[in-house]
Amino acid sequence: MFGKTRSQSRPAFERLDVADLHFADALPDGRWVTLEGRGDAFVRTAAGPVGAPTVLLVHGLFATADLNWSLAVPALAEQFNVIAPDLRGHGRGLSTRSFSGEECADDLAALVRALGAGRVIVVGYSLGGLVAQLFVRRHPELVRGLVLCATAGRFSIPTQGGLGRLAVRAARRAPSGLRRAALMAALKPRSAGCASGRWLMSEVRRHDTAALLDAIGELGSFDSGSWLGAGEQPSAVVVMAQDTVVSAEAQHDLARVLRRCRVFEMDGDHFACVKRPTQFNSVLTDACAHLVAPA
Repeated sequence: MFGKTRSQSRPAFERLDVADLHFADALPDGRWVTLEGRGDAFVRTAAGPVGAPTVLLVHGLFATADLNWSLAVPALAEQFNVIAPDLRGHGRGLSTRSFSGEECADDLAALVRALGAGRVIVVGYSLGGLVAQLFVRRHPELVRGLVLCATAGRFSIPTQGGLGRLAVRAARRAPSGLRRAALMAALKPRSAGCASGRWLMSEVRRHDTAALLDAIGELGSFDSGSWLGAGEQPSAVVVMAQDTVVSAEAQHDLARVLRRCRVFEMDGDHFACVKRPTQFNSVLTDACAHLVAPA
């Protein structure tokens, strides 16, 4: 919900208004998949045309597959098979003692194998972009292409400074009830009393607050600049031109690191996936289709 761009002297914080957000009236099919040695993973799935490639959708921080992708799944399923899991520590995701992007990447690999999905187009949004980059690095044999949305190879957030790190550590040591109350207060959107707002908050209440704090810390220390460009997969970056959480400049920097990368830019902020889903899903579908189009 917050971040700092290169051009800002202060973190940008946005309290969302449910009236501006759009979610599907009916959610895609959901199922539990047992991952040997890891636990039971919750995933939304949708079948596309026979023989279609598979898209793996990786949601952002504080989100779930339902919050991030409820309208993207049916839009993508017109051309692709779709898999959209909850990350560990988020929603119905695998329980965890601490959040690790590498563990999340390995969870996704285990899920792809368990579902027999073969090589996938992995799509990462915000924090999901961090996980998607690690998935490509750790499991290249499972990757058909990479799409990164509203994300970066290096993040600028308030926790990077010494005081910020101390604040995160202190928050993680706080009683779980206090952490949860603080999270609910921080993430509660305006107009939350409506049906959509109550549903949104029910999703947020599923989160492991300690894992979320770990994820914030990992964002602050992540830097893929030294290794991301070594990948051979075709790539696309979906840039949000008005993003104040991950700057458009940082998103373009990411595209310059990647090989065989095409940029798709749209008007929208960091929450365009739920504020402007029709436009976003059209751009996302085009980005995925580009990766499988004949050369």
